[in-house]
Order: sequence, then structure tokens, then C-alpha cells
Amino acid sequence: MTTWDPSSAAHALGGFDHETGRVAFKTWVNTPVGAESLLSLFDSTNGRILAMMQSVTLGVIRTAAVSGVATDALSAPDADEMTIIGTGRQALQQVAAVACVRSLRRVRVWSPTPASRKAFTKQIGTDLEISAETANTLEEAVADSPIVTIVTRAREPFFPRGILANGAHFNAIGAILPHAAEFDSAILDDSDLTVVDNLTNARNASKELIDHFGDDWSSVATLGDILTGATSRPTSPRLTVFKGMGMGLADLAVANVAAANHTGAPTA
Repeated sequence: MTTWDPSSAAHALGGFDHETGRVAFKTWVNTPVGAESLLSLFDSTNGRILAMMQSVTLGVIRTAAVSGVATDALSAPDADEMTIIGTGRQALQQVAAVACVRSLRRVRVWSPTPASRKAFTKQIGTDLEISAETANTLEEAVADSPIVTIVTRAREPFFPRGILANGAHFNAIGAILPHAAEFDSAILDDSDLTVVDNLTNARNASKELIDHFGDDWSSVATLGDILTGATSRPTSPRLTVFKGMGMGLADLAVANVAAANHTGAPTA
């Protein structure tokens, strides 16, 4: 990973799976005027290239899918409402992923620009057929909301401690570079269970978690811990937090699906 001004970054992730015999790498460059990413899929037994894919959309899908898995494992089973903070290219699939694991009756939308949140609210209704409404303030958006997802390109924390509802689940998906933060790290004092997708990536690049946990990350679980039962959701948590950083195994998973569904693509 490397960064440069203005607000630009390059990143590479990789993953290897023994069961499928596949290796994948995703590389991307993100700048204020545009971004692109490539996903390459290899056969691990002979090194053969199986596929090369433009992966902006695949990245959106994999990021949302991991959030959906985390929400299913960590939010209240009867949660039927969510708040989405941010209306960029990741936001719609984040809502769609939560809708796959919870029966959403309503989505609340907030972003700093009224026109953006109004347009995105309409898009949720049109594309996902879920009732959605805009909120005028951040506090209004999250009041009593059982699921809150924040996915922005903020560089400085704007989401304060003390506004999340008791028992809420909080997905923090933006801010995956060491200089960026979306939320006040003091929020983690309220969390009964903080989960990351990849511990190494979080320790290297999550400013929010680094500021809070310092050298002692013993209380931080991975999503793998939750899914295998090594760690479980508390019965009545004050707050649960999922910090998604991105991981190569998730890119490998979506690359396998894309390649298998592409006419003429190799299957081994």
C-alpha cells in the first residue's frame, strides 16, 4: 500500500485457497478524479493465468457481501431497519447485502449533501424496492436504528460517540488507509464485541482501531472467529462493531464466482 497527494492511494491484496487450487491478486489505484482495479486469477498447481478481470464492480460486491455476513452474525436477529451513512458507489450494495440477511422495513439515509441523499433514497426504493427516507441530521438518521453502516471517503472522524442506539450493530466500511478515519475511536469503548475481517490489515491500516487498541488487540475478534464459533455474539450487547478492511480471500471468492459464470472461462 502507498499513498500520495492529493488523496490518492495504490493497494494490492492477495489470497490463496488450498481447496480450489486458486490464487488471486487485486491491485487498484484510487485518485480524486477516478479509480480502477484489476483482479487476476491463477491456478496454484501450474501457475497458469485463468482470468483477468476489471474489478471495480466485483470489489463493490465482495465488500458488501462481507458486510452482509458480519451483519447476519452480529446484529439483533429481529432487526428490521438500517441506516446508511454515505451515498457513494459502495452504498447501494451495502444496503442490498443487509437486506439479504434481515427483513428491512425501512432504510434511513444521511450524507452531507441533501441532493445526494434525496437521490439515493429514491434509488433504494426503485432498485431494491425497500422503503427509504432521508434524515436531516446524522443524529436523526441513527436514532434507535438497530443497524448502522458508514461507508464514506472521510479523512477525519465525523461520527461521534454517544449517538448509536443501545444494542445497535455498527458496520464501518470506509477509511481503509492509515491516514483516514470516519468515526471517533472512543465509540469502541462502548463495544462489547469488535470484529475485523482481517486482523493484520486492521493493525496496519485502521487508524480508528490503532488509536484505540494500541498494542493490545487481544479483545478484537475476526469474522472467521465468529463464523467458526471460536467467538460468539454476546446475548444482549450494548454495541457490536464490524470494521471491514478488505482481504485477499474475499477477492479470491468473488473471482472464482465470476470466472465460473463467464462463458468459456477455465474451471480448473
